Amino acid sequence: MAGRNITKKIGALEFSVLSPNEIRKMSATKVITADTYDDDGFPITMGLMDQRLSVIEPGLRCKTCGLKVGKDKCPGHFGHIDLAMPVIHVGFVKTIRNCLRATCRKCGRILLSDRELEEHRKTIIKNTSEGRDNAYQRRDKNRRVSTMRGDES
Repeated sequence: MAGRNITKKIGALEFSVLSPNEIRKMSATKVITADTYDDDGFPITMGLMDQRLSVIEPGLRCKTCGLKVGKDKCPGHFGHIDLAMPVIHVGFVKTIRNCLRATCRKCGRILLSDRELEEHRKTIIKNTSEGRDNAYQRRDKNRRVSTMRGDES
């Protein structure tokens, strides 16, 4: 059996953004202080160098997985910070802007004519029946029509 290559076909990959609750559940610790080490040189609990996030000192073990740095290869773990106010992720600014531009400010409808909406519906149905992704991007980004008001913008 050694040396025999087995290939497998991946059916699909799905990427999404984790919800705040999912992040908290997966997080190794809550980070509440920006401090790293105490006066004795040890990592501060719930700080940026908390031992549950991993360790960098050769003699210490990670408090999450129990592995050491180096030969044991602790992969590292992430923590979370609860923010006082919501923050927009810089990676989504362009997408949020495009979503806001694609809707009517007065009525909230998608800025496409009835004909264009029907074309999108047909494309989605066709792609679904073929097992393809429904991600569809408009080719004509400059022309936006609100079907409720008939406004061109």
